[in-house]
Amino acid sequence: MDPPYNTGNDSFNYNDRFNHSTWLTFMKNRLEIARELLRDDGVIFVQCDDNEQAYLKVLMDEIFGRENFVACFVWEKKGGRQNDAKFYSVNHEYILNYGKVKEYFKPNLMARTEEMLSMYKNPDNDPRGVWTSITLHAKDESSQGNYSITFDNGVTYQAPSGTHARLSYENMQKAYKENRLWFGESGKNTPRLKKFLSEIKDGVTHNTLLVQQEVGNTQKAKQEIKTLFSDRNDLFATPKPEALLQRILEISTNENDLVLDFFAGSGTTLAVAHKMKRRYIGIEQMDYIESITKERLKNVIDGEQGGVSKAVSWSGGGSLIYCELANLNAKFIDMIENSSDENELNQIYEKLIKFAFIDYRVDIQNDLKDLEFAALEFIEKKRILKKCLDRNMDYIPYADMEDSDYKIDERTKKLNDIFYKGSSDE
Repeated sequence: MDPPYNTGNDSFNYNDRFNHSTWLTFMKNRLEIARELLRDDGVIFVQCDDNEQAYLKVLMDEIFGRENFVACFVWEKKGGRQNDAKFYSVNHEYILNYGKVKEYFKPNLMARTEEMLSMYKNPDNDPRGVWTSITLHAKDESSQGNYSITFDNGVTYQAPSGTHARLSYENMQKAYKENRLWFGESGKNTPRLKKFLSEIKDGVTHNTLLVQQEVGNTQKAKQEIKTLFSDRNDLFATPKPEALLQRILEISTNENDLVLDFFAGSGTTLAVAHKMKRRYIGIEQMDYIESITKERLKNVIDGEQGGVSKAVSWSGGGSLIYCELANLNAKFIDMIENSSDENELNQIYEKLIKFAFIDYRVDIQNDLKDLEFAALEFIEKKRILKKCLDRNMDYIPYADMEDSDYKIDERTKKLNDIFYKGSSDE
């Protein structure tokens, strides 16, 4: 979830200039629904910056429970230094991670890189395979680890002052007998404990610090989307890089899992989910879903090679279903906004009376026919007419689909039944 940050810097069409309390209410309503939609082992990631991060954390503690807080990731969104900054050069954002039931969430491990694997070698031809070594002592003193031991090869070991041996005396002897201690090429060095690749986890635990070298930055994200839409100048100013979403999906999902992004924006989450063979649902209320989000996903299906395509061996394929909510009051809002004269506005008014849902606090037939309303400027009339509409009825409810006044065709009815009931005759 990458919602408006409430910063006052509106680089896209959401209202990014809420006052603080309104923004929190806006988020609360959506987070409560998000929690209901999660499986018990599901997780949510919400991106934000310092402007609301502390308040968002408290809000999510309330909705998801403090006990279900998993982590706060810090993403290095840009490199370099912004010397013209008023106070500091801000180079990071946050991603808050909660589980519905934290104990059910088991983060996936990150695959070891070639650099990590290169640390494992087998200089003594141990039959258990390649290994690396670690020191036998740890910080702080412990009575269990405060001893001296001399091995059969004549080497004496004792943890340095202020530390203790990782192993008890008995386990140290056992490790020596099992050839788990490494005394160097000479066989006389201070021993180290061998860690075999075959005996440890299949991967490594993810860090909460997401550095740009691994997951990209804002500049990289701009390049990715500009490559897809080179002929447009109205693209997002702060998109997210595909590698960042790849990391999040690597942590929390497996192939065929379901990913929901209800601030779909330019479609980065959806594009990465498609390439990584996850199922997904994306929701967006702005018009650019038609010209940017949907087109981006069509490019993904066609096999575009930007972003993480090469990293995940993406070559194209798959499909998507694109749907729009059936307009009701939203249609009248558009008609009012696009009206150009009084006559047209009067015609719209007649349609409102017959088909639209009016706010229960408005007596539209009386209020809009008095002399006071008639004397208003055209623009003010449009504003009041829009205000009369019940915005809870912007779209046709599923329950009213059979109403003949809405003229819903049979194909659309069937699609809605499949979507909402989850079944089909075919």
